[in-house]
Amino acid sequence: MKISDMFYTTLKIISYILVTIWNFLVSLFHIILSSLKIVLKPFLEFFGKFVKSVYHRLGSLFPFHIRDKLEKMFLYSGLTRNPEETLGMTLMYSVLVPITVCLITFALTGEKILSIGMGIASFILVWIIMYMLLRLLVDRRTENVEKVLPDLLSMIAQNMSAGMTPYNALWVAARPEFGPLALEIQKVARDTLTGTPLDTALVNMSKRIKSEKLQRTVKLMIQGMRSGGELPTVLQEIARDIRTERNLVKRMESETNGQVMFILFSLIMGAPLLFAASSQFISIFSKVFSVIDLSKLPQEARMGIVKIQPLSITEDDFVLYSLIVLSVCSFLGSLLIGLMRSGKMTSGIPIIPIAMGLSISIFLALRYILSLFFGGMMTGM
Repeated sequence: MKISDMFYTTLKIISYILVTIWNFLVSLFHIILSSLKIVLKPFLEFFGKFVKSVYHRLGSLFPFHIRDKLEKMFLYSGLTRNPEETLGMTLMYSVLVPITVCLITFALTGEKILSIGMGIASFILVWIIMYMLLRLLVDRRTENVEKVLPDLLSMIAQNMSAGMTPYNALWVAARPEFGPLALEIQKVARDTLTGTPLDTALVNMSKRIKSEKLQRTVKLMIQGMRSGGELPTVLQEIARDIRTERNLVKRMESETNGQVMFILFSLIMGAPLLFAASSQFISIFSKVFSVIDLSKLPQEARMGIVKIQPLSITEDDFVLYSLIVLSVCSFLGSLLIGLMRSGKMTSGIPIIPIAMGLSISIFLALRYILSLFFGGMMTGM
């Protein structure tokens, strides 16, 4: 047998052994995992129910108007969650997260005031994040509904012009491509089958979606059905008006692109560059004052109008201040961009992590590059 054949056969045997061992380990892992699930399933179910009951009791402590407002936001967002459990869970996180942040900050810096401040900020941030995520879901659902509303109205008007009743026209127009609006139309059809009047079912649908355009459309449809007027013509005119309004919004977005780009440049490049340069100046002057004996300077230099004295801030403190300011500016700037582009601050929420990450990353990169550039100037100090 040739050496190459022997080598090839040996590799096949080794690979076969390794594959067999790997399959055995995977099967053993699945068996252990399945056994743990069977053993721990009663405990996990009990623990889950216990945690939910704790969340529910904590959420019940909140005033009724807060729970009612949260329930409406869940209704508008299309979520089916218990407001008491959500409030209790958020309260639990708003206690655990600040404690963790406070301990980590104190372990890293040893500053009590800074640790307490970070804990308070993280407590507020947890509630802000919960509220803004819900508002984002509500606005996204409203936007999806208003985007397809003109097409739906046009289809309903065409169906009615073809001789269908309003109920049949609604049912036929509830196509899957219309997304959340199609589901709501199907609910209207089911409600009418159970004996609910069509106008009442339409009003209930408008209450489940936070959209002024949909509410106005429902009112006009109900008035048209009651008055016996040309409802298809009315629906076509409403669809045309909504399309015109959406075109105006798109035009506004295109006209504000210059302002948006300026704000993004300021957040991502301008502010990080200024803070990075300032941190290097503080580093340079700190090193200069560390090698100068101020007691040997003339009396005029230490007591004149322009006093020569050590800096009252360290480079590490300024870096921490820069990170906080960049984070806050990115947060507010992203909300401002969303307000400028669509008239809603919540549309800028997806920009927040991108702007914040780029701003801080560019600040750290520029600070490192400037430290290398100015490092050669300070080697002799």
